[in-house]
Amino acid sequence: LQSTADAPCLALETRVELAPGAKVRLVQLSLPGTDCTVVNNIGAHCGAGAEFQLVQLFLGGKATYAGCKTHLDGDGSRFMADIGYLGTGDRTFDFNYDALQTGRRTVSNMNADGVLQDRSAKLFRGTIDFQKGSAGSKGDEKEDVLLGDDVVNRTIPLILCAEEDVEGNHGASIGQLDEDILFYMNSRGLSRAEAELLITRSKLEALCARANDPALTDRVHRYLEENTQ
Repeated sequence: LQSTADAPCLALETRVELAPGAKVRLVQLSLPGTDCTVVNNIGAHCGAGAEFQLVQLFLGGKATYAGCKTHLDGDGSRFMADIGYLGTGDRTFDFNYDALQTGRRTVSNMNADGVLQDRSAKLFRGTIDFQKGSAGSKGDEKEDVLLGDDVVNRTIPLILCAEEDVEGNHGASIGQLDEDILFYMNSRGLSRAEAELLITRSKLEALCARANDPALTDRVHRYLEENTQ
């Protein structure tokens, strides 16, 4: 998703219908202009044994509103989401991801990994919804956020349950650079700023590796070289 330099808004809606046994991997790189607002919405339905993999990386722009609602209707269907973001300047993010698990033995796994710097702000809502009839299903949600000093971070995980035989987990690691890691990097000649830059790049490049797309990886590398000096 890339806008022209003066585009005020970029909107995208994607609908995914997976037949039984189908597998789809959707990779999105959001790289709009500095003053652009992005609206990105995804809806998916998964038949029996289907698997939907979502990889998203949000860079650039002024404000981003993104979300995905996946209906795991079929028995044994799966939803895997990996979301990455970099907040700099006054950039804002508003994320909303929902796994609606209706079929038996369904699996959802949502992972968000991001960095907030300067005066950026982020709200992440992640919902795992076990509905009646979803016996044997599992859902996991995890977020890892590296924070600067003046950022605003809000994380709202939610697990809803109308079925007894299910397993749901959520966790979050939110904070500044670990002092032990910082000490280790300082002992090897890196300043705090250099260490934070290295960690920031490693987080985003790890997500690129999951996308398994050389062209995307190259564009992300060039963006990081130009915007995280």
